[in-house]
Amino acid sequence: MKGERIKVKNIGEIQEKLKREKKEDVVIKLIFLNLIGGGIDLEEACRFCGIAESTGYLWIREWNQEGYKGIKGKGRGGGRPSKLSEEDLKKLKELLKEKPYCTTKEVRILIKETFGIEYLEDQVARILREKLKMHFSKPYPVD
Repeated sequence: MKGERIKVKNIGEIQEKLKREKKEDVVIKLIFLNLIGGGIDLEEACRFCGIAESTGYLWIREWNQEGYKGIKGKGRGGGRPSKLSEEDLKKLKELLKEKPYCTTKEVRILIKETFGIEYLEDQVARILREKLKMHFSKPYPVD
């Protein structure tokens, strides 16, 4: 109902979390909630934090329903799931350990032949770096 005062639950907990929080986006949410809990008007608090009023209502609702867990983030990851499963990645790593040196192009061909999945070379490089935690560089001749 318009004109009704919005209440924020557990103001003491907000202030405690604010002292220890390191993530910037969560700190902004806690500051906003602290302002609302301290009696500042919603429109003014939204303007101070640089957010839309609808976002302010959403943050208040998340805090009141789920507490700190509701505002810290839900870990929403974007993007398509990997075509290679965890087992496939383990098998790939074992295959790569058998070969002392190979190029990204060779790894790409190995993935295509072994798993039937075609990747671009930059995708293969990302898989090697991020998922398999492997390091690679240009090969240099050994005298």
